[in-house]
Amino acid sequence: MEKIQNSTLVALVPSRRDWDLIRTQGWYRIPVRMAPAMVKDGTIQYIAFYFPSVFGEEKQRIQWYSPVTSLLVRKRLELFPDEPRHKHAGWDYYVVGCADLRHLPHIIRSRKPRRLLFIPTTIQKLLTAPEINYLFNDSPLEDMLWLQLLEAGIPSERQYEVTVGQGRYKLDFAVFCKDRNLAIECDGDAHHMRRSAVERDKKRSNTLSSRGWSVLHFTTKELTTNMPGTMQIIRDAIAQYGGIWYKEDAA
Repeated sequence: MEKIQNSTLVALVPSRRDWDLIRTQGWYRIPVRMAPAMVKDGTIQYIAFYFPSVFGEEKQRIQWYSPVTSLLVRKRLELFPDEPRHKHAGWDYYVVGCADLRHLPHIIRSRKPRRLLFIPTTIQKLLTAPEINYLFNDSPLEDMLWLQLLEAGIPSERQYEVTVGQGRYKLDFAVFCKDRNLAIECDGDAHHMRRSAVERDKKRSNTLSSRGWSVLHFTTKELTTNMPGTMQIIRDAIAQYGGIWYKEDAA
């Protein structure tokens, strides 16, 4: 399964001050060291904006986007000359022009709070997604499983982030159950075979287990040749942990 090339970036707007800059000056900044590949290679064509909890009634939604009207690199000090002592004053930033703000055909909401920074996606998905989980376009394997979960009526969150102490763990899928939550991981075969990856996955699974998560790993072969068996394992796990429990504060 070949995915369509990403051309659109959904980006977090961390504060109302940043939104004011986007609206009045027509640009959004990304530290060069943190920039997604599509920004670095210049293939970004559109940028959309995700509002977190600081936006009150507008939180957890995407409702604005813009064609990318320019792409430059500038020092932070050039962008904010009145803040010469800022700790990042010398950092290089991509300045993404977004001077043609447009409303999406409909608001894209997130059912749960997100700690996302960026979601690479396609303009087709941005314009048609009914909610945020439909935007992800990183892995054909994940897309296959996502479609099966939808068909089975199993609510899940894609690329869901869990914080444990100082660590952050991004799950391919999170399914919330009454007694214990499920983390579902789609492992490519090359990843699955590397000893370092196996050891890292074991440590990760143990850490998540300590926070009330059970982890299911599925390989490329399982997802491409035995999807019915994969889905049965997921259904059995959901039943074992008391069935689906989906509330905004389930985490």
